[in-house]
Amino acid sequence: MIICPYCQFNNPIEHKFCQSCGSPLQLWRALILPGKPSIALAVDETTGPEMEPSTSGNPEIWQQVASDNIDPIAAEVVGTRAAGDWLGSQQRYRLIEPIALNADSQNQKVVEVQVTDTKPNDMASSLVEQRHRFSLVEIDQADGKSHFPLMAYPYLALHSRFFPSIPELQNAWIEADYSVLIVEDRRHLPDLLTIWQQATLDPLQQVHSFYVMVELWDAMAAFKGQGSLLNISNLCMDEDQIVCLRCIEMGPYRNDYRLADMGLLWQSLLQSNSQSLSDLIGLATQVTEGQIDVIDSLKEALVAIADRYQLGTDIAPAVSETPAESNVLADLDIPGLEGIDISSEDTGMDSIDSPTMVLPMKLTGLEDAGQSHVGQQRDHNEDNYFIQSALSRQETLSTQTLDAKCAYILCDGMGGHSGGEVASQLAVDTLREYLDDHWDAELPDEKELRHSIGLANQVIYEKNQIEERTGSARMGTTLVMLLVKGTTAVAAHVGDSRLYRYTKRLGLQQITVDHEVGQREIKRGVEPAIAYARPDAYQLTQALGPCGEEALEPSFNYLNLTEDTLLLLCSDGLSDDRLLETHCSTHIEPILRGHKGIEEGVADLIELANEQNGHDNITALVVKLKVKPDLSKLQSV
Repeated sequence: MIICPYCQFNNPIEHKFCQSCGSPLQLWRALILPGKPSIALAVDETTGPEMEPSTSGNPEIWQQVASDNIDPIAAEVVGTRAAGDWLGSQQRYRLIEPIALNADSQNQKVVEVQVTDTKPNDMASSLVEQRHRFSLVEIDQADGKSHFPLMAYPYLALHSRFFPSIPELQNAWIEADYSVLIVEDRRHLPDLLTIWQQATLDPLQQVHSFYVMVELWDAMAAFKGQGSLLNISNLCMDEDQIVCLRCIEMGPYRNDYRLADMGLLWQSLLQSNSQSLSDLIGLATQVTEGQIDVIDSLKEALVAIADRYQLGTDIAPAVSETPAESNVLADLDIPGLEGIDISSEDTGMDSIDSPTMVLPMKLTGLEDAGQSHVGQQRDHNEDNYFIQSALSRQETLSTQTLDAKCAYILCDGMGGHSGGEVASQLAVDTLREYLDDHWDAELPDEKELRHSIGLANQVIYEKNQIEERTGSARMGTTLVMLLVKGTTAVAAHVGDSRLYRYTKRLGLQQITVDHEVGQREIKRGVEPAIAYARPDAYQLTQALGPCGEEALEPSFNYLNLTEDTLLLLCSDGLSDDRLLETHCSTHIEPILRGHKGIEEGVADLIELANEQNGHDNITALVVKLKVKPDLSKLQSV
């Protein structure tokens, strides 16, 4: 039975939610390990939040671990505990099952037992949340700092890069003769071998699974933990078909593992599935026979297989529908400048946003419009947006100038129990108020923008904490914000809501890069074919609200408007499935050219998304800007 920490109701162990109050019942796995009294982690109160545990740690300490002989846990060390007893002196973790070591179990290196956390909302002790504070030292050098088991270190060091493949570590402590680690319980996940034997497993998923295992193998080498990947019972698959470890198993039992050992495991898996890819079977043979024994070579071979099966064809960067011409001014339709030829080779321009632009520009027109729709499958709208346009016009007999100071904010909320619309509204309101109070004449710099986004994040984060929201119930929101001042603009974004730009010369361009797992993998060097073969490739890595500001990393883009431009902010209900790229010529280009009014154009985009997608809320903000060279300044250039 599991005692609900909220209402104290006794629930059957197989239930994930309390039968009385509906609260989540999260089980954890306690790993009881032989103690290492001379080596531990030390918590450093002065370490800055930007520090992360290294993936190698102190090599001298790890060498000591690898060379020591760890005796099995004796029954009298841990003692006998009944179900319902507390594990540890802090009276937080209650045993779901008894601990009863006997003579037949004296060869155990690790004792595993299931526990429930009676204080699930107490995040202060979560080691993953505090991992930047830990350093690896010998206890006699720690000078009275708090000590944690050495075996907790790999969980902390590898979490940010490899979760969910690496289980979450919630807590750890040292008893007199043994150490305790509280890790995510993965007993409910099916064994990797069981999944591999199923005919429903996509053969191409095999490529991604092997690639994950190679990356984990490389990372585990520093901790003598490669045996974690060779114990088939320690490998499982989560709901998103990602290869996961049940726990990290480290030496000193054996430290001379070779890639050939993993090749043997691969061969066993491949033989269990009649649909295994022939290329992978050949690769596993090469690895087993030692023909490939270098990590980078093995990764390259897997990438080549992925490319061969065209895993990444649907996520290739969009090709502009309008080819670029050599004459920069020829496509600008500027009266009086038709005979001027300035090619990009002559000007040295690398991009439209280059600071070496030859012609100074001025704004001559600005229109904007926004619409939002609930979509075809949702019963409420979690999107929100804000538009504020301020235009000032000055005109004399000989000159006419237009200045603009405009703000556009779009948020796509998420979170259970109406949390999405609350989060998106909080973000919009916080940013709107900040801009009203702090945005003066020029565009805010990156520091100011980061501060404003941090405030929005904090408001949502604090509401999550006050309402004790956990897991998927924690509210959050994406953000894309555009500020326009004259012929310059800045975009800030968090998540997968996007900003697009369309010009006659350059066609449609996606300005923002989604904060998602696939793009994160590409950024750290993984080939796109492998990155987007992951089942969680489109899972967000950034959002406002679920985590504190220290985990927030917004992105910024500064733009110079050098030709008539259409800027489009949208939620993923509109951008999914390359909808805009596919229908650019029929739904975006006519708005810029004036063949379609801006309000009508936005309505058509919403209708298109409902017809082609419709699975999510849909929001679009369109800004149409017309510019021309400022001839009054041209003589000074």
